[in-house]
Amino acid sequence: MMKVFKLLPFLLILIITSCKKKEPIFTGIIPQPNEITYQKGSFEMNKSTIIVVDSTFEGKKLTAELQSFLRANFNLDLKATSENQDNAIQLILSDEDEPEGAYGLTIDKTGVTIKGGTYQGLFYGIQSLKQLLTPKSAVKEPVLNYVTIRDAPEFGWRGMMLDVSRHFMPKDAVKKVIDVLAMHKMNKFHWHLVDGIGWRIQIDAYPELTKKGAWRKVKENKKPWEDFEVTEENADEEVYGGYYTKEDIREIVAYAKDRYIDVIPEIEMPGHSEAALQCYPEFSCDTKDITGVYCAGNDGTFQFLENIISEVVELFPNEYLHIGGDEVGKDSWLNCDKCKIRMQEENLQNGEELQSYFVKRMEKFIHSKNRKLIGWDEILEGGLPERATVMSWRGVVGGIEAANAGHDVVMSPGDPLYFDHSQGKSEFEPPSWGGYNNLLKVYNFDPIPTAIEADKRHHILGGQANLWTEQIETLNHVQYMMLPRLTALSEALWTKSDHKEKEYFKEKLDFQLDRFQDLGYNFAGSAISPNYEVSYNKGNKVFSLSLFNELDLYDIRYTLDGSEPSMESKLYSAPIEYASTIELNAQSFRNGKAIGFPLIKMFSTGFGDQATITYTNPYDETYSGGGDRALVNNKFATARGDDPNWQGIPKKDFEVVVDLGDAKELSFVGLNYYQDIGATSVMLPTHVTISISKDGHDYKTVLNGAIETVEEREPIIKKIEANFANQTVFYIKITAKNRGTLPEWHLRKGDAWIFMDEISIK
Repeated sequence: MMKVFKLLPFLLILIITSCKKKEPIFTGIIPQPNEITYQKGSFEMNKSTIIVVDSTFEGKKLTAELQSFLRANFNLDLKATSENQDNAIQLILSDEDEPEGAYGLTIDKTGVTIKGGTYQGLFYGIQSLKQLLTPKSAVKEPVLNYVTIRDAPEFGWRGMMLDVSRHFMPKDAVKKVIDVLAMHKMNKFHWHLVDGIGWRIQIDAYPELTKKGAWRKVKENKKPWEDFEVTEENADEEVYGGYYTKEDIREIVAYAKDRYIDVIPEIEMPGHSEAALQCYPEFSCDTKDITGVYCAGNDGTFQFLENIISEVVELFPNEYLHIGGDEVGKDSWLNCDKCKIRMQEENLQNGEELQSYFVKRMEKFIHSKNRKLIGWDEILEGGLPERATVMSWRGVVGGIEAANAGHDVVMSPGDPLYFDHSQGKSEFEPPSWGGYNNLLKVYNFDPIPTAIEADKRHHILGGQANLWTEQIETLNHVQYMMLPRLTALSEALWTKSDHKEKEYFKEKLDFQLDRFQDLGYNFAGSAISPNYEVSYNKGNKVFSLSLFNELDLYDIRYTLDGSEPSMESKLYSAPIEYASTIELNAQSFRNGKAIGFPLIKMFSTGFGDQATITYTNPYDETYSGGGDRALVNNKFATARGDDPNWQGIPKKDFEVVVDLGDAKELSFVGLNYYQDIGATSVMLPTHVTISISKDGHDYKTVLNGAIETVEEREPIIKKIEANFANQTVFYIKITAKNRGTLPEWHLRKGDAWIFMDEISIK
């Protein structure tokens, strides 16, 4: 029976063994081993400790990694031998029939013994040993508690995808991503090398793919995918791009192999292929424009792709090749004479069946190269090739369908495994894309939905996070979006569900953050940043502000005078009650230092239950923000168009009158407006007026100003604030002028929207 010791029992063990001069430090292992038992006693490494290992090439590589780690962390320069002895770290390749990646780790009076049926298992055992000896801030001496671990991964596919098409990542940056995967015992690196706006892999048969397809023109006020146009590296205009030579690819594949990680290349088809088709337009449909979809009626298209795949498989020795297959716009096929002929010849009824023909034809060729085709769940449309593996990203429905039909599946749903999505709700979060995937949502991920039939569950190979890079240009940002969410995913995919303990994971995560710091990794403090809830007591007309963070870890300190919190600021311990407007600045602190982002908000009290809001033009029910009191509910929207706290009006002006219900002495009125040209039709108003009144008839204007048009694509929250001499106010009128229709330069056509949120007063 597995025994999992949490922090309190382990501290008791430390008390029992306190006669030892040096005590082992509890740090925990991530992902959580499936069997772990601690015993009394401890072993201390010293200069006489020997590494016992076989003399094979792989054994020597593992030894070198362990020696380097001990030298860097404890100044121990340990020798290696193949002869067994006490006071040793033994790396033993056993002949037992064990699951892939399984290992055993024993620490007793003779030293450390790591056993594995494969060198991969030994590698994972070393990763666990390294975690028992880190971080440096906690583990000062190489002292280890006696322990017995028997461990193996629950799922065979534990991966992450990195998109290098939108933004090229240098070779060394890719290696650092692989390092992060390795420390978490992940074993698949899905490399998104090809997409519509960038071709990143050298192909000798088609040199234009990297001579031009790897480079794009940089166009002012346009995202890379807007009016995309390939160019050459040495073009006169500003260009952006990069690619990997075949030697680069071999180097990275070998680097990953040394860390027991398979590299799965993705060569996108039949859609998302603008870069390739601008280089070789003869493989586009015979329509007016190059649409980014390969012509399915042209046999030359298939020869082109087969030639590419023939070169790709020589570089990537692992069994899978990813073809993409998602979001294929089929209009060009339906308007293409060659594709129409193909459909007639093959008796295909629609675009979905033509896509199925395309995928099945490519699968036969990929199979002939001793590789397995894997694609996004759209390859289900029209009929799935018999041997294909599905990567389910549009939720889990496609994965359920494929698994129940007998196909292997990798679960990779956008919610919660798209790591390009935001992981925190702070206004200070770096740019992200899509929805909101917080840390514990990732931790709770289960790759096997209950809808999968019991005898088909073995078809779920595992899971994978995806990191698309529309908004991510640097390794620093990549690491921020990965960490610590990858830590949570590693435990979701490695550890049996009934052996996971969320509270224990949070304790271990504290040490993991220090490991990241030691390694120089940039991690997100989103799960630690303060968040809030406001409640209102109608009886005594007092508001109550609760502060918390996702992990319920660390101190939160705050000020109410607008100053920046410090360790001397008030410690949050109970809800803050207030009857007049407060200006909160709250910050989480870890080990005496601020961590995560601050929470800086003005919480108003003038909008008790007696206040009412009258709208001249009604808000759209789809974007209600929560209803008639959405603008005065002390819930602030974030810089995301899908935040449910935004209230939206299309085409018409925003005009409201706020009846405060009784007299207020005010000197400030403010509210927020939103704009996101890159992803929505929401634009800032062109003009805003704020007026106040005692009787609801005669109004005094306290702000009347035009709003500058901003053409940048990034989301904007525009704070409109009116400061005026203190006076008695019963009514507030706010008018914002909608521009009506979107300007010519906008990405979209049609009605402009105004989004607004949260009126503040003091």
